[in-house]
Formats: sequence, C-alpha cells, structure tokens
Amino acid sequence: MKKLNLGSGKDYRNDWVNMDIHSDFKKDVTHDFNKFPYPFKENTFDLIELRFVFEHLENPIRVLKELIRIGKNNCKIIILTSHANSYAQWSDLQHRNHMNEHILDDWQLEEYGLKKNLKLVKFTWVWDKSNWWKKYIPLKSYLKIFLNGLYDNMGFELKVLKDTNSKI
Repeated sequence: MKKLNLGSGKDYRNDWVNMDIHSDFKKDVTHDFNKFPYPFKENTFDLIELRFVFEHLENPIRVLKELIRIGKNNCKIIILTSHANSYAQWSDLQHRNHMNEHILDDWQLEEYGLKKNLKLVKFTWVWDKSNWWKKYIPLKSYLKIFLNGLYDNMGFELKVLKDTNSKI
C-alpha cells in the first residue's frame, strides 16, 4: 500500500511518502502544493492524508483534481481542517479558505465538477483536546449560528472513483 503524507511538517512517517514545502522539516519530497502537476505519476497512491493543509491552499478544487489524478481507483483521501467558525481558523494569517461541514458534500462535489471521481464516505468532528467538553453541547446544529467558536476541526474521508477505461 502506497501512502502520501501531504503537508507532513513535523509529522514524518516511516513507510509513507512525506511531502512538504518547508525546508526545516524532514521529508521525502519538497514541493509547493499550489504548483501543478505534483511530482507523481497517475494512479500512484492508495491513501493520501492532508492534516491542516487544505485551509492554506490557493485553489482547493484544483488540488482535489490533482489528488484524484495521483490516487488509484478507491484511493482513500483523508482531510483534517479547521471549521470556518473555529478560533483556530481565524488565528492564522496563512489561512486562505474558510470551510464548514458541507464543503465536500454531494451537492458541492457536483458543483465543483468532482462528483464523478470523488465520493464523501465519512464526516467527523475533530475536537481539540482542550475543548473536549464541546462535544456534549446539545442542539449544536442550531446553536452554531449563534455561538462562534462552537466547532474546532473537521475530518473528511473521501474515496477516489475512476473509470479504468477513461482518462481524468
């Protein structure tokens, strides 16, 4: 199984291809995620993980298309990112994108022209260790409108779908 840790930073993983732009971290590949194509052949990876990278990208839709290209059929893509209303989202000057829990649902994937090749398998809330108690607040889906900072981070699990007889 070939795995890509995209935006590895300090999280260097053995048995993974670790890719980052920063020179001060150990990595296997140095690359700017906003430059295309990525330095990998089509259909290379079975698993691609982005941990708090997605919110920094200039063109997330183009990045998703590139991940589809380098992912094999049924490749799992895991994206962890901060919620648009989290304090983390607004406390980093490098964040370019502000996302919520619906950003990768079927309607949005259709809107981006990605639904044919990408499917949302699972969505999860990822609670910051210091804010574990927030998961017990009732009626969050309604209160989120009134309580800025109610959510911290989100996790998306996507699956690459390729027609093996056609090019992307």
